[in-house]
Amino acid sequence: MTNYSIGQNIKRLRKERALTQEELAELIGVSAPAISKWENENGLPDISQIVPLASVFGVPTDDIFGIQSIEENARALEIVDEASSLYEYGNPESYLKVYERLMEGLKKYPRNGILLNRCLGQGLALCLPENGDMYLPEHAKRISAEAKHQAELIIAYSKNLPDILSAHSALVLLYSAEGAYEKALSAANDFPVRADLTVYSNRAAVYSRMEEYSQAEKSLCSNIDYTLQALEDSAANLGKAYFRDGKYESAIEVYETVLGVFDVIFKDSPRPPYHDFDSGDCYLLLAEAYLKTGDSDKAMQNIEKSVKYYVELLNSMKGGKIAYKTLANSPLIQETELNDPVMTEKHIVKKLHEKLSHEWMNPLKKERNFHEICRKVGDI
Repeated sequence: MTNYSIGQNIKRLRKERALTQEELAELIGVSAPAISKWENENGLPDISQIVPLASVFGVPTDDIFGIQSIEENARALEIVDEASSLYEYGNPESYLKVYERLMEGLKKYPRNGILLNRCLGQGLALCLPENGDMYLPEHAKRISAEAKHQAELIIAYSKNLPDILSAHSALVLLYSAEGAYEKALSAANDFPVRADLTVYSNRAAVYSRMEEYSQAEKSLCSNIDYTLQALEDSAANLGKAYFRDGKYESAIEVYETVLGVFDVIFKDSPRPPYHDFDSGDCYLLLAEAYLKTGDSDKAMQNIEKSVKYYVELLNSMKGGKIAYKTLANSPLIQETELNDPVMTEKHIVKKLHEKLSHEWMNPLKKERNFHEICRKVGDI
């Protein structure tokens, strides 16, 4: 699989070895302008110069051509499978084991696109505070530095547009987390304005033209599935922005509205936990906002709704686990291709206990209803 151009590879390898264009030119017997021409993709080295280049850089000739061997990619996929086998939903220690196994693979194959992208994705989950259970504060600084390096490599050398955009998105999050806001905004400005420019929406357009309507249905359901997750994420963050700005009534209106949208879409059917993704549980965010306005009754009601969702999910489980796909009961997402991790009883019980431990709930903890909620969770 060709990942990078010959010129990009020469430039990368030269910089990795701290050589100037003039020094490299002297080592292989060409002019410095020739090196510049290759690196700017205005020409290619003669085939007779490939072996000397590889010799100077100490790499196989395939590295000059930017070819990752079939064997390397096969091994990279094996490493991904090995890492995935260590994953245990709801267990932070297992998330770190997954990351460390991927990093071991990346050290062996430092420019492999498969491993770069997997390491970046897993690293982001572990080093950003907003990722809840997955965030590992004691490892965050190290992983953040590694993730930035991985993102920069992908942006510099990959020719895969989705990978490049994902790497830019990673830098937005990483720079924001460390307070480098100018860099974060610069990276954010590289993205398109429209929210519907996705792989699934574009696939659907092609399948519809081909009259492959069953494939179009899957792509559009998947697009809506992602869109609903994005709606929750944006709404939760909007509500939090209003809350932190002291606009508690506006925060309440946002949370009530997005929860109402999900009620309409899914009616009385079991549904995916759209209200409770990485940005927070909208029921609990709503409860906190109501508490700020002095309405402890509505705060309590929304705490109960948050707990009730997971209690009902536990009651519907078979064999101690439930797959995301079984919750896709709306016609809007019933053909989705998304397949999020299976939720286990152990993880949900842990999540329920954590939900009732927030400090902002302290004013409610003496109330009878709160004790009754805690008893229900304790009985699980």
